[in-house]
Amino acid sequence: MLCTKERGSLPINHVDAGTAHLRASGLPEGAISVYSHHIGLCDLPAELAKDERSRQDAAEGALRDYNIKLSTDAKLVELLGVHFEADPQAPLDSPRPTRKLRGFERRLLLSSLVDADHSNTAQHYSGEPECETVACRWEQRLEALDKYVQNLGVKGGMRNALRSQVYESCRSASPDQPIWACDSPVGTGKTTAVMAYLLRAAIALNLRHIFVVLPYTNIVRQSAETYRLALTLPGENPASVIAEHHHQAEFATPDLRYLTMLWDCPIIVTTVQFFETLGTHQTARLRKLHQLPGSAVFIDEAHASMPIHLWPFMWEQMKCLAREWTCRFVLGSGSLAKFWENPRILGESKTETLPSMIPDDLRMVSSGLDRQRIRYQSFQEPLNRATLCDWIERYRGARLVVLNTVQSAAVVARELQQRGTTTLHLSTALAPIHRERILKTVRGYLQHSPNLDWVLVATSCVEAGVDLSFATAFRERCRASSLVQVGGRVNRHGEQSVGLVWDFVVSDPLLTIHPDFKHGRDVVDELFRNRMWDRDVTEVMSYALEEEFKRHSKESEIDDLLKCEAIGCYPTVTKLTRIISADTKLVLIDRPLIEALRAGVSIDRHALLAKSVQLWSSKIKKLGLMEIERDSGLYAWEYEYDEHFLGIMEGILKLMQIDVDGYAIV
Repeated sequence: MLCTKERGSLPINHVDAGTAHLRASGLPEGAISVYSHHIGLCDLPAELAKDERSRQDAAEGALRDYNIKLSTDAKLVELLGVHFEADPQAPLDSPRPTRKLRGFERRLLLSSLVDADHSNTAQHYSGEPECETVACRWEQRLEALDKYVQNLGVKGGMRNALRSQVYESCRSASPDQPIWACDSPVGTGKTTAVMAYLLRAAIALNLRHIFVVLPYTNIVRQSAETYRLALTLPGENPASVIAEHHHQAEFATPDLRYLTMLWDCPIIVTTVQFFETLGTHQTARLRKLHQLPGSAVFIDEAHASMPIHLWPFMWEQMKCLAREWTCRFVLGSGSLAKFWENPRILGESKTETLPSMIPDDLRMVSSGLDRQRIRYQSFQEPLNRATLCDWIERYRGARLVVLNTVQSAAVVARELQQRGTTTLHLSTALAPIHRERILKTVRGYLQHSPNLDWVLVATSCVEAGVDLSFATAFRERCRASSLVQVGGRVNRHGEQSVGLVWDFVVSDPLLTIHPDFKHGRDVVDELFRNRMWDRDVTEVMSYALEEEFKRHSKESEIDDLLKCEAIGCYPTVTKLTRIISADTKLVLIDRPLIEALRAGVSIDRHALLAKSVQLWSSKIKKLGLMEIERDSGLYAWEYEYDEHFLGIMEGILKLMQIDVDGYAIV
């Protein structure tokens, strides 16, 4: 078909024919990939059970289609003749594997096949051009980064001297060490310092890509912009050098495959979907996995990367990549908990010690400065939205309020605005392009209006990795690591003698309680009762991690996941490794883009990500949102959208008010 100008469907079931030939040729791993290249990596125990049943029914067979197996077998010799006639250079035989592949290897093989298949199909049916890759030029990018960092430190002072020391320490770390820890406190320049190490490792090991993995979409954009300023060379398109991967925009339908974000740039800044790719069986997500071997990876804000019980599985994947596929990893955070030293989490025989990029004497100095910078306090009485806003308004200057849910943030922001308080709102209710505009306004207030009384109400999307400095912060009780990260947004550069970070709890029908944080909230309460917040942050975080795991260990889930991976129940592994457990879909908020897609017009994939939000499937159903294209998984927003303040919550809060009132005036 690919040798002709035909555009119709294939005349035979190439999957069943391919698996039949490969199994007969003694190539079971190839057969698994061919069988899985549309449906996803299969459930091997279920397939092997078909072989058992084939003794009674010849139409049964592992990796085969029951309805056509016998007819395919009868025509196989003829089909092979057609195959070799179309491709005379196809090898007649292949080397036999010496062992069964492991899960990661099967995903890697399938990734290569799926990407080739999707790319060939797009080129044949849609005339898509082959992607042109940008040269890595690691040496020149490291020189550019050195110059960029030197220009940042022209103001001098103790904190800039500390950042310079952190930069040199990370830059000089050995590429021979497969996995490093970087537990330098917030505000010490880890974003650029670790990148210097990644570039040195890429030079030394001739690596193909550099990945930066972040927990929140807004800091993906911020970090990508920083790297583009620092690493783009003259004459280059910054977006082609440093890619942003915001949402899980990976479409399996042929018409939308061109929108898939591939890991084909020199530097990729992405979210924790990076880890879901390591455990998935789905072809749309797996398509990019083969780009990962031979890469350096910075897991920034590692404390927020995933639930604790997923670390044993991901830790094994990382060690495999480092040991066998020339990858290098850095685990970084200002609130880094040493899970790799905890036998309760990893198992008695699997713990190990990771070296830190930051020498002990330098870390002690930076940690001491950090403890002088802020003070943590707790308000124990539950607050409703009125008393919460009363309390916030008693303080002056730039105040940050972080709540646990998008709805709570929108409700409090609206309440403060209606009271006349200068208020900004930042959450995933806004599309990335509009979050960036609001973040720019936030930075403008902080830099140019230091005496202005105003409030930023946000979700956890601002608590990590964002270079902002407020006078005071209020954090709804969540996890210990979240409180520390919010502390990184207060008095960040020592503008005042000490900054306050308040912990609080809420009780209000419109301020929704996040169910995932119960055990973390209990641990935060214990830390305050035991007066532990003046200790070294790494010690506090490691203690908090241990206590959270005791309360909600999920040890059975760890065992189930490792067992399913070992025996090849890959669809189950996908479910068990989902980090963002919410069943969410991509919702496009831009009307011209929606109409273009409905008309069959190709759109830029970066525009799609920049002008969309993630929304719960249950919420999509309740709101009656329609798919832009059948079975695409991409929906159109049909209600009010406020790009300057509440985003989609503008429409949702109005609908909620109708529910409360019991009527609407139209």
